Amino acid sequence: MTELYVFCEGPTEQGFCAQVLFPNLFTSAEGVGRTILAANSKRRGVVSRGGIGKYSALRRDISNQLRARREQTVFFTTMIDLYGLPNDFPGKADNTRNAVNPTPYVEALEEAFRVDISDERFTPHLQLHEYETLLFANPDSMTPWFDNCKGAVKGMKAIASKVASIEQIDDGENTSPSKRIIRLLPEYAGRKATFGPQIAERIGMRVLREKCPHFDAWVSRLERLLAVL
Repeated sequence: MTELYVFCEGPTEQGFCAQVLFPNLFTSAEGVGRTILAANSKRRGVVSRGGIGKYSALRRDISNQLRARREQTVFFTTMIDLYGLPNDFPGKADNTRNAVNPTPYVEALEEAFRVDISDERFTPHLQLHEYETLLFANPDSMTPWFDNCKGAVKGMKAIASKVASIEQIDDGENTSPSKRIIRLLPEYAGRKATFGPQIAERIGMRVLREKCPHFDAWVSRLERLLAVL
């Protein structure tokens, strides 16, 4: 049986994989998807998980899982944010992000990540610029979960209208996608792990892929990878 493991930055991404990604990748019983909360550090033999701290901890975690599962029908990928990556992340020191077109930058980091892990079963993915980018694909989908959010929805639409692609919404400390949503809708901050995946599920994979080309390219790679078995 085919298995796909996704190293996730946090519980929001884990929820998205369980509720949206896996049902779309595995439409019958021929495969299964599982998530792993990514390691961010290791101290005195204890691994801390959630968020991305030192790259060395993430690398060790992925390498250990690859060694533990050597079957050719077991695959691994990541769903972690480009926003906030540590400075020691592969390729980060050698590439510069262009705010107008960040895709070449994120692709360069993913390639450096792939080379560093060096296992054909590993497909890296960095979310441009973070998970909440996906929610800008259809802000109207926020309404079932939040009362009196018409103003916030209007604000999200205004933000999306100012960029050629919602994946270009920047990764500034105060202007990243999640920070923009929280500024418009403070309640989201405490409910993102629950509502974030549900909102994306309501938007639907077709729209998410249409509005987020880099995300779409990742899903397409996974589809091709799983289809050959």
